Amino acid sequence: MENSLITVKEVAEYLKLKEQTVYLLARQNKIPSLKVGGSLRFKKSQIDGWLLAEPNRSSWKNGPGKVLIVEDEKAARESLQGIVQLHGISAVAVPDGPGALDAARRESFRMVFLDLNLPGMDSVETLRELRRLDRKLVFVVVTDLAGENPLFQSAVESAPVSVVPKEFTSQQIGDILELHFDELIRSNPTSPQA
Repeated sequence: MENSLITVKEVAEYLKLKEQTVYLLARQNKIPSLKVGGSLRFKKSQIDGWLLAEPNRSSWKNGPGKVLIVEDEKAARESLQGIVQLHGISAVAVPDGPGALDAARRESFRMVFLDLNLPGMDSVETLRELRRLDRKLVFVVVTDLAGENPLFQSAVESAPVSVVPKEFTSQQIGDILELHFDELIRSNPTSPQA
């Protein structure tokens, strides 16, 4: 069961929570989850990792933080960087995996937005290397891939991740940032789609 997908009901029983609470945690990206065929699913190993990391989260949530954006498409990279900065959070944007590793060796980051389709060094290798450098990093995968796609499966097996669609909105990015940054500046929720 360690690497298998489990349902909302099974997670609720495991964590001794109501199913509605599990749905809420997943919707707010407070618990690692993924959608398979329109239904929420969870990896037990990621739930266990999330539980172990949870007590440590308060120790770094209040401190300064930066976001690393790894996106090869210039327009998407600049849009994501602009949204993050509108929320009052410093962001460094790079177009590829080697650039991400260089940035992570020079600076500390709290969160990484990672495009799943990177040229050269693939995103899963990038994720694993970044995780080796800093186990506290929060990963947000930006993709249109899902479900049975091998690249998507490898990413969700590598680390607890949140997932946002490639056609993200400012609201979606703001909601994720709000979970991990106390010093967040809330932008206008009616702002246009990225």
